Amino acid sequence: MKRLAALSQQWLLLLTVLFVTCLASCERGIEPRSTSPANGARVRVNQTITEVVVGNDNFSLLRAAVVRAGLASALASGNLTVFAPTNAAFQAAGFADETAINNADLNTLRQILLYHVIGTERYFSDRIPDALSSIKTLQGEDVQVIRDQQGAVAVNGVLVSQPDLETNNGVIHVIGQVLLPPAGNTVEVAAGNPNLTYLVAALQRASQAGSDLFQLLVQETVTVFAPTNAAFQAAGFPTIASIQSADPVVLRRILTYHLVRQRFFTPQFSVGDLETINGERLTTTQTVTGATVQGVGNAAPIRIQLQNLITLRGVVHVIDQVLLPDGGAQARTVTDLVVANPNFSLLRMAVVRAGLASALASGNLTVFAPTNAAFQAAGFADETAINNADLNTLRQILLYHVIGTERYFADRLPARLTGFRTLQGEQVYAVREQRGILVNGITVTQANVRATNGVVHVIDRVLLPPAGNLAEIAVANPNLTYLVAALQRAGLVQTIATGGPFTVFAPTNAAFQAAGFPTIASIQSADPAVLTRILTYHVLNERAFAAGLRTNAVTTIQGGQVFITASSAGVSVKGNANASPSTVVTADVLGLNGIVHVIDQVLLP
Repeated sequence: MKRLAALSQQWLLLLTVLFVTCLASCERGIEPRSTSPANGARVRVNQTITEVVVGNDNFSLLRAAVVRAGLASALASGNLTVFAPTNAAFQAAGFADETAINNADLNTLRQILLYHVIGTERYFSDRIPDALSSIKTLQGEDVQVIRDQQGAVAVNGVLVSQPDLETNNGVIHVIGQVLLPPAGNTVEVAAGNPNLTYLVAALQRASQAGSDLFQLLVQETVTVFAPTNAAFQAAGFPTIASIQSADPVVLRRILTYHLVRQRFFTPQFSVGDLETINGERLTTTQTVTGATVQGVGNAAPIRIQLQNLITLRGVVHVIDQVLLPDGGAQARTVTDLVVANPNFSLLRMAVVRAGLASALASGNLTVFAPTNAAFQAAGFADETAINNADLNTLRQILLYHVIGTERYFADRLPARLTGFRTLQGEQVYAVREQRGILVNGITVTQANVRATNGVVHVIDRVLLPPAGNLAEIAVANPNLTYLVAALQRAGLVQTIATGGPFTVFAPTNAAFQAAGFPTIASIQSADPAVLTRILTYHVLNERAFAAGLRTNAVTTIQGGQVFITASSAGVSVKGNANASPSTVVTADVLGLNGIVHVIDQVLLP
């Protein structure tokens, strides 16, 4: 204080301007996204951290706490990063005024203050990692810091409202909440909360069904969504005795649905999913009004009542409802979803006729669900047409729409075309692109429709299983008899039948005739070497659906390039010696070892 009194009036005026700027920023409400300056935009104050705290009225409670804890000199030297709580932060933490601070337990107060200080380096916001990272404090335990893509910094889930106030001995980040050191491991934090006794009892009972959940919470880094006692009571457990007599397997499935590996603080929540340790999904959101979490079986998002309670190996969010992986009024199986939606009436009829309703009501499924329009485009005009269809064919088609092993939400699908085995036995090929999800070249019109036993992706075309290998597909098409004859003459039938995966641009009979082969006999008498050069010029050494083709030159297995043009009107392909491009007249005929696109001209190298 004596040093401040000795400063010149001019210097005091400059400090006043700087502190008014800081004060105005500090008094803004804490928002989900900080309006931080761009990385590197620092405010420089030629004072120590202690002098900044002493001179700013918005830190009067922090100043009182620092003085009482005997830390003023510790904050005046060194190379520090300080997360500085405002007066409002102290008041929200139960320190209403300086009297409350003076009456607080001295050791507790000292531990809290030291937990706000990193004593080794100056972590300006541009040095904070973009993945959640641990940094040790002077108190001895770690704080968890992260910087998002917009440059906003959070510590233990608390957003920094004013970053990068640079002082002579460090940097100050202003925060709107007091940081509390971990009160123990996750189990100890739960056991120490009288409002979580039902949760503790449930963890004890559920541990009888397998590995010890207590041990998992102590040894692993876990985020826990912790239901209150009232939440358990509302979920059908009126007493602790009712939990202690419940089926441990049922309790274990419910509780593991509340646990997510790694720490997730509320600023990390976005509209999206977190995967629980039992492999299922929770939907989390973070908005101006607060953070929520929702299970598949919950009718609506659940507001987090007490958030970001840090533990030695995790973080706890207290909620007032139990998260339901299934069950409850709003929980529906894949079968229920199909039955309830009039846009799936033809799918429903097909599922019933094929005897698959019960199969789609259990398991862990990913279903590509064709709409009524999709069935109609595939030749199933109405329910009569479905009832008249060959039963085995219908069953094979439906099973080909179902991956039976896992729930592949959109964000779990790969960015490269990948095959997934279906219940029919053959693979569908899915890819996640910027424009959306594609399966066998068909765009998913609505993704991530949740069911209790899986996820549904809506499509507007029916998927057809592979009709055989590429040679068999050509043989079965009466419009490709000239192509088959050419393959036979060139000795390429075996290659096309067993090699690959290939993409074949297959000229029609009329295309061969226009290219100078008026009859099949003319093909059968042609030079095999010439035919080989032409035919291999029609083959790409990859599986490429029409939707995956781009306007570009691509190399064929013959070694020369063909020129693809892709537009909203369709796909065309042109050979080096063609005067005009050939149009793909039938796209995406799927074979066991590749794809056929039927074209109306022979490609000439």
